[in-house]
Amino acid sequence: MKQLLLLICLGFSLSAVAQISIDASDMPVAGDTLRYSTANVVGASINLNDTGTNKTWNFSSLTPVAQAVDAYKTALQVNPLYVLISLQAYGYKIGDTLPIPSGTLPISVKDLYSFFSKKSSPSRFVAEAFAANISGLPTAFNYSDEDEWYYFPLQYGNTNNSTFDLKMQLASIASFQQKGTRKTKVDGWGTIITPFYTTPTNCIRIRSEIDEVDSVKISIAPAFGLPRKTIDYKWLAKGEHYPAMWVTTTVVGGTETITAIRYRDKYRPLSVANIGSDIMVLKAYPNPAADIVTIDLPKEWTNYQIACFDMQSKLVAQSVNANRIDISNWAAGVYMARVISGDHTGYVWITKH
Repeated sequence: MKQLLLLICLGFSLSAVAQISIDASDMPVAGDTLRYSTANVVGASINLNDTGTNKTWNFSSLTPVAQAVDAYKTALQVNPLYVLISLQAYGYKIGDTLPIPSGTLPISVKDLYSFFSKKSSPSRFVAEAFAANISGLPTAFNYSDEDEWYYFPLQYGNTNNSTFDLKMQLASIASFQQKGTRKTKVDGWGTIITPFYTTPTNCIRIRSEIDEVDSVKISIAPAFGLPRKTIDYKWLAKGEHYPAMWVTTTVVGGTETITAIRYRDKYRPLSVANIGSDIMVLKAYPNPAADIVTIDLPKEWTNYQIACFDMQSKLVAQSVNANRIDISNWAAGVYMARVISGDHTGYVWITKH
């Protein structure tokens, strides 16, 4: 009897930690309202190299600072005109407005949505389209090369490399393009604990490395491209349509810095806001300048990376958590500075005397 009880106990212990497989049924669906919390990246002790087999990831010490809800709707529910994307497409609002510097473009871009779909042969989850209200006209843009987030089943050791290409025409005077590669690997499995998962929960970890170039073209001027490299670390559990844990890092000059921490959560008495992808037009002073430029940032941007590019898209300067830029050695001309803080991205033109 004792041996039987021991075998039963061993059976339970073995089944408690097991390699799981994630499939299409674990992805979001239309009608989902997925709540998540964000944690402050400053002071967060997360070892992103801690991965492998039969791991125990304990993130129970994370303190939420804000919450948000991703509400998934079909393209038809968002706007009847968006049904042209596809009958299967569904997504969520990623921003209220795209800020455009006053006097640069005579258009407005509001109600930004990202749409996804589940596809077969092979089974995969893809970003399919972007849509927005452009100067009062609902407009959708399909990827010419869809962004394949996942191929199923997701199991430890699986790898996948894919490309993506999305071009958006803003009226007849400007265009914006995102083009790049996504390298994904399931590099770990084990259990995870968070403020939401208070007991160890089976999961896998996925590392996705995204290299992209964001290109902007205005009127007859040549396109201006900004390279960007981010890495997503996601811990996925069965039955959940949102990652149990999601850490985003930005890589500038070979330095990887955590810029966002999110995790699946329940309602808590915190601020609730749209904290998804956001693009801002920033200011710098003095501008024009000869020696030092200070970029004015929102006070909540406590962890950020700055990259400055010339008009040939060459990186000329970079910094981490320092918004004073020394431009004394730059040649006279116009430059673009990009600031990334979590899911927020800001841009500002800098003129050197």
